[in-house]
Amino acid sequence: MSLTEILIFLLQRKKYSIGIPLLAGISGFVIAWISPEYYKSEIRVFLDTGSKTANINSLVKNASSSNMLSSLGAGLGSVGTQENEDLYLEIVSGRDVQWATIEKFRLDTIYKSAKYKETLLKVFDKDIKIDVDELTGIISCKYEAKNKVLARDLVRFVVEEANAKYIKLRRERALQTIEHLNTFKQSIVASVDSLSNVLIDFYRANNLLDLESQLKLTIAVLVSYEEQINNMRISESRAGTDNSSVAELRKRRAILEKEFQKLRGEYSKDYLPSKNSVYINSDWAAEKLIEQEKLESDFKRLFTMLEAIESNIVMEEGNAAKNLPVIQIVQDAYLADYKSKPKRAIWAVVATSLSFIFMFSFLILQGIYNGEFPCEENIRTNFKRILKILFKR
Repeated sequence: MSLTEILIFLLQRKKYSIGIPLLAGISGFVIAWISPEYYKSEIRVFLDTGSKTANINSLVKNASSSNMLSSLGAGLGSVGTQENEDLYLEIVSGRDVQWATIEKFRLDTIYKSAKYKETLLKVFDKDIKIDVDELTGIISCKYEAKNKVLARDLVRFVVEEANAKYIKLRRERALQTIEHLNTFKQSIVASVDSLSNVLIDFYRANNLLDLESQLKLTIAVLVSYEEQINNMRISESRAGTDNSSVAELRKRRAILEKEFQKLRGEYSKDYLPSKNSVYINSDWAAEKLIEQEKLESDFKRLFTMLEAIESNIVMEEGNAAKNLPVIQIVQDAYLADYKSKPKRAIWAVVATSLSFIFMFSFLILQGIYNGEFPCEENIRTNFKRILKILFKR
C-alpha cells in the first residue's frame, strides 16, 4: 500500500475528502467573523525605587571585632532596608490590586459564569498579563476586552493602584526603619559614653596625663641621657691616670645610667608612673599605647557608624515624606484600532486542517471496513475484530 494508492482512494471521494474540509474552513471563517471582537491595550512602565538605605549591618560586623562592640550586632537585627525591586511586581499582580480592579470596572458583569469571588479572581488573573523584561526591567501590563476603552482604562488603573500601594508600603517601611535606626543610635551613643568612661579610668588608673606626649618627652630625655653617658665614657678614657677625675666621671655616669634604666629598662608588674613627674617607662608606655589605640579605634568605629546611621535616618525621613510615583511610564495605554481576536484566517486554517484529518481518517477506516481500501486481508480482518470488541454490548 503506497502513498499514491492512498491519494487516489481519497481523490475518488473528493466530495467528502476535499469538500467537507473546505466547507469547515469557510464555517470557521464565518464564525470568527460574527464572533465578538476583542481589543488589547498595553501599558509599559519602569520602576524607579529611588534612593536606598545603606546596609548598617556591614558596619556592625566590622565594629563587632572589638569586645566592647560585640553586643551591638545582636541587638540590631536587620536594619538595612534594601528596596526590593520585586515588591512592585508582587503588588501589581497581587490579590488586593486585582480585586480593586474588578470592583472598579464591575468585571463581575463581564465574567458572569464566575459565581464566587475566588473563581472571579482566577478568571481575571488568566486574562490580565503582567510581564517584566529581565534585560531592561520594563514592566508591561496587557488586557483584552470587547470594550477598547475598558481595556485601556483597566491597565492604567492596575499600575496606578499598585503604585499607590507601593508608596504606602514604602512609607510604612521607612517609619519602621527610622524607629530601628533611632534605637540603634541610642545603643551607639550609650557605647560611646561607656567607652569614654573606660578611657578616663584607663588614664586615672595609670597616672597618665597624655600618653603620647609623655612618651615623646621620655624618648627625648633618653636620647639626652644616652648622649651624656657616651660623652662621659670618652672623657673617662681621656682622663688617663687622673684617679680623682675618673672617679667623679664614673659616679656621674652611674647616676645617669640608673636614671636611664628607670625610663628604658624592665619594669615591675605593679609599676605605675610617678605623679611627681611626667616621664614614664618607655617599655611600659609602648604596651599601654597599644591598649589606648584599641580603645580609640573603637571610638572611631562608633562615630563612623553614628554618622552613617544619622545619614540614613535623614534619607528614610525623606522617603516617608515622599508621595511621588515610583513608576515612569515608558508607553502609555492606548485605544486599539484593530481587534486582537478572533483571527479569521487562523480559525479558517484550523477548522480546515482538523476537518481534513478527521475526514481522511474516517474515509480510510470506512474503506478498510467495506473492503474498498487496498490493503492486506489480515489487516481488514483484524480491524473488524477490533470494532466488534469495542462496540460489543
